[in-house]
Amino acid sequence: MAFFPRSLYDSDTSFTPLFRLLDDFDNYSRKGVSGRRTGMPSWQPKFDVRETGEAYELHGELPGINKEDVQIEFTEPQSMLIRGRTERTYTAGTPPAGLIEGTTRGGAITEGGEESKKAMPETKKSDKATYWLSERSVGEFSRSFNFPTQVDQESVTANFKNGILNILVPKAKKHESKRIAIN
Repeated sequence: MAFFPRSLYDSDTSFTPLFRLLDDFDNYSRKGVSGRRTGMPSWQPKFDVRETGEAYELHGELPGINKEDVQIEFTEPQSMLIRGRTERTYTAGTPPAGLIEGTTRGGAITEGGEESKKAMPETKKSDKATYWLSERSVGEFSRSFNFPTQVDQESVTANFKNGILNILVPKAKKHESKRIAIN
């Protein structure tokens, strides 16, 4: 007989939205307490951690981040730190005439005396823009993972593709006792 109804511990129930709401509230309340902002804002990327018989697999969402902006290091024998930063960037410019609807320019093909012109990005110094909604994660991030067993730090591999960081952390081989024969 179960002490709690099955719906309380059903694995199909996802608490992810609740945890994200709590994270957002925590971030909001911290901004109000400090009164001043020191440095860049911080955020925590979401990770899945999976244990197999031979290794730990970490899969993290790092949207809009370049792999050059991410560092992975072991701070202790069984503790790994992942950190980095991302910034909000915008590009403004004039598209080539062939890409604007209603223009009759020849597109990519140029004839005899015509010169082809490339669109040059315009940089606007206007700070009059107001954010109506800011949901993207920007600033510095840091996540620390502590493994319950010893890991083989020398064999750790990491891949970064399409905004997903995949890290494979092999478990250290267990020390086997060896019997010594006496001559």
